[in-house]
Amino acid sequence: MKLYPLALATLVALASCGSDSADGNYKRAADDELIDAQIDSDTKASIDSVARAADEGTILHPLPDTLTSLLQQKQPQAQVAPLTDQAMANKTNQVDNPLYLRGNLNGNNTADYAVQVLQNDSIHILAFLDYATPQVRELKVASYPAQRLNDLRYSTFQLKLAPQDSLVRNPRQQQRTTLKTDGVSVIEDNRTTLYVLQNNRFIPFDAQQ
Repeated sequence: MKLYPLALATLVALASCGSDSADGNYKRAADDELIDAQIDSDTKASIDSVARAADEGTILHPLPDTLTSLLQQKQPQAQVAPLTDQAMANKTNQVDNPLYLRGNLNGNNTADYAVQVLQNDSIHILAFLDYATPQVRELKVASYPAQRLNDLRYSTFQLKLAPQDSLVRNPRQQQRTTLKTDGVSVIEDNRTTLYVLQNNRFIPFDAQQ
């Protein structure tokens, strides 16, 4: 019976010891060194990516690190386009991420990005072709006026990939045809404009020669 007080005292002593885990130390906040030691590099990179996409406490749709770096290098004055509440809540189009897409936009089987950014009072849709190569090229897909709300500018658009070989309707020719390469669909409410690359520039699908 005398062992019980001793065991209880031991448990109390153990409970009072400072924990070495990032989430188990209740006496002090975990410092950066402790977090770095206990979180693997992939998880930390993911956390950093989301943090870079945060604006005054509001988490936006995060961009890939490679795309973030391209924007910093080639469009340092632009910012990731913030979406209106209506665009954020619009689930009818079921896009994975309304801010950017990845596809084969120039048909050479090398990955490309398209992304929407805010610059001044306009929303610019930009493409980075062959982004993983030294020959990366930036092309403008389209530009639209940004929506002004409470003295701030917002995007009302969503981006969606139109996959190669998709069957689409050409209203000018009154017929359906398949896409030769991936395209960029710009969606606003119930209206969709499809852009494809032709002769080194993006044009609306129904304006093709």
